[in-house]
Amino acid sequence: MRARTEQEWIRLLKESDELKPDQEYIHQTRKKLLYEARKLRSKREKKKVWRMIWPSMMAVALAAILVVTVVSQTEAPKPHSSTYSSLETASKPSQIDKNTKVFIYNTHSRESFETKEIAGYNRTKNVQAVAKDLGLYLKQQSIPNTIDDTDYVKLLLKKDMDFKDIYKLSRKSVKKAVKDYPNVQLMLDIHRDAGVEEREITTTKVNGKSVAKVQFFVSNSHLDYSENLKMAVELDHMLNEMYPGISRGIIQEKKDGYRNSLSYNQDLHPGALMINIGGVENTLKEEERTAKMLATAIKHVLNRHPN
Repeated sequence: MRARTEQEWIRLLKESDELKPDQEYIHQTRKKLLYEARKLRSKREKKKVWRMIWPSMMAVALAAILVVTVVSQTEAPKPHSSTYSSLETASKPSQIDKNTKVFIYNTHSRESFETKEIAGYNRTKNVQAVAKDLGLYLKQQSIPNTIDDTDYVKLLLKKDMDFKDIYKLSRKSVKKAVKDYPNVQLMLDIHRDAGVEEREITTTKVNGKSVAKVQFFVSNSHLDYSENLKMAVELDHMLNEMYPGISRGIIQEKKDGYRNSLSYNQDLHPGALMINIGGVENTLKEEERTAKMLATAIKHVLNRHPN
């Protein structure tokens, strides 16, 4: 039997009854097509309406955002966690504890530990963490204290000032603190030794645990430096009496060959001191242990000098 060609098969299919639908099928199909057409027209109308109202909605939304922004800018600022909350100046503290006996700050705010970075400066693991530890342990010893956590290095960079001028920035904070805290007895600028990299020089052991050594720096470049020196001597003796070997002693500016017109803020208060706690090779844990011991020594010294 001859095989049908493709054209013949197509002709047969066209003439078959299956391709001739009945009236019911045609009616149902028409209804469905009409329904789909109405849906499509409805969607088009909705899109048209949306295009008309969209600009108005955007205008209302932008107006609302503008109102919220203006209101938020006119509201009173929320207190910062820092006593001195502004980097630009030693601004008005959000809370002033008139009983403060120890004021703590970090002129070289990014002197760091556990780092191999150039100059040992970064934003973490730095002397500001040590200042916070010291403040915490002083509080545990019932000694009211205030910490200025201003990042003076950040402020210096922002103002594009020479590094040697950084003490001009911290000086504003210290001068204000002298006025704000009439009972303050110590004003401690916490550093870590920038000139010593050997760990064995800045580290010792107390009760079998490694701790960072302490060193005091007193400037002789102002007339009343003897008062600052007297306080440094008392703290140095107390530390070594309680924790033998923990203090590296006292550096006096002129006596030890330093020549600088700065007083390092020590002319502003007889209890103003610069303290090096450890060096770049020390760990934060070692720094924390020393901060706790220093707080205990401070308590004993201040008890000798009740206000």
